[in-house]
Amino acid sequence: MARRSAARSPSQKAPTGLTSYASKYALSERLVCGECGTLYRRCTWTQKGEKRIVWRCVSRLDYGKKYCHSSPTLDEAPLQQAILAAIATMMASKETLIRQITGSLKAEVIPFPGGGLSLGDIDRRLAELEVQFQKLLEKATNDPAAYSGQFKEILDEQTFLKEKRTAILTENKSNAEIHQRIADAVELLDRDTLNITEWDESIIRQMVETVKVVSKNEIIVTLKGGAEINQRME
Repeated sequence: MARRSAARSPSQKAPTGLTSYASKYALSERLVCGECGTLYRRCTWTQKGEKRIVWRCVSRLDYGKKYCHSSPTLDEAPLQQAILAAIATMMASKETLIRQITGSLKAEVIPFPGGGLSLGDIDRRLAELEVQFQKLLEKATNDPAAYSGQFKEILDEQTFLKEKRTAILTENKSNAEIHQRIADAVELLDRDTLNITEWDESIIRQMVETVKVVSKNEIIVTLKGGAEINQRME
């Protein structure tokens, strides 16, 4: 079997995490090595004059067994069939799957206990503090040091409230994104056209978040929204 490893210098560091790159193949951005966490790459190998399409851990291709010791090589056809089988299994119980996905996503937006203040509360209190600060400034014209403690109290509360306001705005943005993910997941699963029996790169991109390679006989398929299934490979 002919295989070519990338040249490397002794100074190269170990690969870290996922390295995403543009590809016409959906799995190039989704198929992950269960051992080292590196993405897999589609390769064409030739054996006895016959071409064989396989997927291989990028770390193994580039560094041999230096960082990843036992990740399997996967033939493309059975890999694709296993992913389609996992999707079919999950789609067979579509209503349950929708509940699982929406439930897990909604759990992310449950307000933190004791959150209390709203943006309106904060804005009103900041306005009150600004009025207090201006009045105190007038009183302290001749002797600012006498009012330093009161100035500090006002400034400390203003700082706290402004930080709280920023945190709420950030959280609200995150919550809006999660609600959109819920809507997208439900819309995707409601499409009858997704009962697919043949490989379609576009649909895989829409539906699948990651595919983790556990062994040469097992993968874990995770759909967008978080639902996952362990799938055996033939």
